[in-house]
Amino acid sequence: MKNANSGLDFAVVRCRNAWEHLDCAKNSLSKEKALEILSARDALQKVLKTQEPVAVDILSQVMELDLRLKQNAGRILKVLNLPECRESLPAPPQDWWWHLDSKEVNWLIRGLTVITWTGSLGLLANIASRFLTGGVGVLGAAAVVFPSFLTLLQARSELTEAGREGLEKLITKLGIPQYYREEAKFSPLLGLSGLLLGFWFALPLISQAYNDRGEKNYEQGQLGAAEENYLRAIALNPDNIYAHHNLGNLYEDLQQFDKARTEYLIAVKGDVPEAYNNLARLLIQKKQYPEAVALLNQGLLQASKQDSFPEVNYNLFKNLGWARFQQVRDTEAQQALQAAIGIASNPEVAQYLRNRSSAHCLLAQVLQRQKKPGAIQQWQQCCWLGSTLNPDEDTWLHLAHKKLQEAEKSCEQP
Repeated sequence: MKNANSGLDFAVVRCRNAWEHLDCAKNSLSKEKALEILSARDALQKVLKTQEPVAVDILSQVMELDLRLKQNAGRILKVLNLPECRESLPAPPQDWWWHLDSKEVNWLIRGLTVITWTGSLGLLANIASRFLTGGVGVLGAAAVVFPSFLTLLQARSELTEAGREGLEKLITKLGIPQYYREEAKFSPLLGLSGLLLGFWFALPLISQAYNDRGEKNYEQGQLGAAEENYLRAIALNPDNIYAHHNLGNLYEDLQQFDKARTEYLIAVKGDVPEAYNNLARLLIQKKQYPEAVALLNQGLLQASKQDSFPEVNYNLFKNLGWARFQQVRDTEAQQALQAAIGIASNPEVAQYLRNRSSAHCLLAQVLQRQKKPGAIQQWQQCCWLGSTLNPDEDTWLHLAHKKLQEAEKSCEQP
């Protein structure tokens, strides 16, 4: 019994002496010293198997030594390739010190791998669905195919036997130490996730690019292409309020008023002054004057806060005058319409107005109903500046011609 205890004491002392190499943080651990540490633990295990019972104080020392070994596993993994050691030596799974590489970081890396894969696939699905919802197109196809291709490559390297072997060979060829191999395997997935996340954060910028392209299509009269690009912009970023406003404007041109109203309502929630104006105009046409006036006043407030272009204020004042005229509140109508005409009198502003005649046509009706002077002059301005391509002005032009004929005045501009 005494000899057995002496053997156990010797094994513990050997381990303690070997462990001193782990505690010397200033000195680099050599391969030989690392092997001595693991060999000493082998010897201790063999003695423990033959010693029964083991004294409590010895068990306490063994547990303390094992804890120190686990805490310093990284230093051993930096100098030893444990998979190669296990090929040369019989190291059953219960001899955990020969499997430090699987105990040190694998559980954490595997957990992060599952989380990162889940997030990456979710991002890929989200990105793909947005592009496909708005119509693919060349840019959309590239945006879906490129990250999908990278994801498939990453999945092949991690989820197939051939892929894992190829990745192992690449890591070996690059000379990456055993201690960092799990991190090296995780890095490409982390990079892919970062790429997808960056692409996802860039969706609002891509959305705005589609909106800008739609505006160009609209200006060129390509309404079908404009609609496609506005829909793509909204699919990529549902909060793109300017794309909603532009789409509503297009639907109004196409006489699809219900669709236009829906898009304007979304843009109004984003405080777009132009949307307040356009939605109010639709309400005026439906004879919902109080609701229209409320929207127009709110639109003027937002236009003032946002320092909007003068033409935006022109349309808001013009439509406010129109609504007040329909409410038979002529004094307020006249004030709003004169404000609009004052804005349009600036040549730099007038060049951007396609409905400059509208304020004159409405003011002519207000003055005529009040039997005030100046109505004929306003009818002439209405006639000179109006366009039959504008649905509202087409009606007012007909009325202008009639009133000018009654007054024996010409519609031709001198």
